Amino acid sequence: MIIAGVIFGITYLLIAVSRIPGAIIAILGAATMVTALALVSGFTPHEALNYVDLEVIFLLAGMMVLADVMSRTGAFDWVANYGARLVKGNGFLLIILLSLFTAVASALLDNVTTVVIMVPITLSLCKSLDLNPIPFLLAEVYASNIGGTATIIGDPPNIIIASHANIPFTEFFLNMVPVAVICLLVLFILLFFWFRNSVNVAPSKRKELLTTSNNNLITDPILLKKSLFVFTLTIVGFFVADIIGITPAFVAIAGAGLALLIADLNPSEVLREIEWSTLCFFAGLFILVGGLEHSGIIDLITEWIISFSSNADGTISQESERNLSIMLIWLSGGLSAIIDNIPFATTMAPVVSDLLSSNETVNAGTGTNPLWWALTLGADLGGNFTIVGASANVVVFTMARARGYPISFFQFFKYGAVISILSLAVSTGYVMLRYY
Repeated sequence: MIIAGVIFGITYLLIAVSRIPGAIIAILGAATMVTALALVSGFTPHEALNYVDLEVIFLLAGMMVLADVMSRTGAFDWVANYGARLVKGNGFLLIILLSLFTAVASALLDNVTTVVIMVPITLSLCKSLDLNPIPFLLAEVYASNIGGTATIIGDPPNIIIASHANIPFTEFFLNMVPVAVICLLVLFILLFFWFRNSVNVAPSKRKELLTTSNNNLITDPILLKKSLFVFTLTIVGFFVADIIGITPAFVAIAGAGLALLIADLNPSEVLREIEWSTLCFFAGLFILVGGLEHSGIIDLITEWIISFSSNADGTISQESERNLSIMLIWLSGGLSAIIDNIPFATTMAPVVSDLLSSNETVNAGTGTNPLWWALTLGADLGGNFTIVGASANVVVFTMARARGYPISFFQFFKYGAVISILSLAVSTGYVMLRYY
């Protein structure tokens, strides 16, 4: 336990504070974990690989392929330009519109893929309007984490949690959309107070935008029609997957394969654009958490949570479960401010799973236990606290800095802490009212 805990802790710390890419740290941490535990407790590489959740890996890879195919058509640039023209170049309405688009796209794709698409579009649009892009980038990354809460594919922690809890796509959507919408409205109100006076567009730039045609932004109309057809089929597939007995990962991979087939693109070109570093990051974290589970640390954490929230006889009453839900929301949100919410969700999902399997908990209602929703909301919405809180944050921070627009840790935290605390408060009220 000591060896596994030390390796895991050092890896987490390096992910949070090091300038070395997280994928490299996670892979090296996983290799160290396997080697050390193989020497002292017989933890074999084969056993370690069994902890890698291919459902998560394939789902993300499939959606990244679909997003890349669509981006080749110029559709995302056209939508951003059309939105700017729709609001007649009004800076504040534009930041709201781009945030809304980011939130919706994050729910339909995933927030990491979405921000990879949105950052260059936003920088180009802000350059043409002579605006500081940092308020737009901050608004979009906060919106991406909120919008990603709505679906299983929207935020990586959702995929991890849904995979452990066997939550169908439709059930997840129906339970998470209401709270995501409320939190998004809260974000829009905050954006009004934060940025309404700093995103004003000069009249000359506004006139130039409205008088310039955007017809040339769609570079491949035929590919656009094909990719939209496949994307629509994929989204429909997510909603019916649980009915016909297949998983979201299968739908995503099938959609990616169909897109490559009918788009007549060189698969190697598209596959090069996949965020392989993100997928390797996941694989490393799964193995690290597998080491914790093998060493017994996960069982120890489960026992501590049970003793904290259970009655004297070891059972968990409805009141105890309600208190545990509140604790999970704020614990998840708080820890996501310090470490990435992906490794946190990877660590806590088996804890909640063990907790529910070992106790006759009182489920206030039908369907998935509310503890899963509490964990999801805390991990997703707490990711807005700091730059290291979510993978989408790190992507935006890295891409913006590379293009000459550095976002400081404090600048992100100054706004992120406010929206995170309010979102977690909304989530607490939502869970209490809906499930208890």
